Amino acid sequence: MKKIIIIFAAAVMALCACSKGYTPDSSYDVVGGKTSYKYSAGRTYMMCIVDDLMACALEDLEIAIKEGKTSVNWASRFNGMEITKEADDKWQLTFSNPLTIGGSLYDTTFKMMAERIVDQQNNGHANWVVEITGSRIEQKGYRCTFESIDPISFNANGISSGWNDLHGTLSMNVYEKDKIKDRCLLTMDGRPSDATFMRGL
Repeated sequence: MKKIIIIFAAAVMALCACSKGYTPDSSYDVVGGKTSYKYSAGRTYMMCIVDDLMACALEDLEIAIKEGKTSVNWASRFNGMEITKEADDKWQLTFSNPLTIGGSLYDTTFKMMAERIVDQQNNGHANWVVEITGSRIEQKGYRCTFESIDPISFNANGISSGWNDLHGTLSMNVYEKDKIKDRCLLTMDGRPSDATFMRGL
């Protein structure tokens, strides 16, 4: 049975300190809950945060903006997410509930600031610049915290769905009980498959 704890353990024991992804068919090299990442365990976990959490939260934000809603109150994994407009084209998203990431359901909390890039919209999606802080409680005393080191941009260029051009850096700390086990960085500079993963920092 696939468990997130196995992903954490594999990330801690990974032999390579730096890895790059393979090059899939470009039409599937997007985030938005539709891609399966076949990389090292730690990289996979961080890409699932970008895809299953950040990109999918942006999709729900776009729905909320169109519908004039201030919370996600429809059939969504993000049901209960609160949305506050901070300024023109800028929203804050807050969430604290169990959330499925990478196929596993655990308590997840995050605060995400999302700024829409004016006059930029492709395939029905806007382009966004995002900052995030969050945490996730796993089983057997494992947990992680994650945050954007610099703003992460989600751009859609010439595709029919999702976002295929990402820029920015996500940091993740992995803990066993109160002891830090690993610190990882995921640096994005173009296609999702080209993101660079580093651990043991």
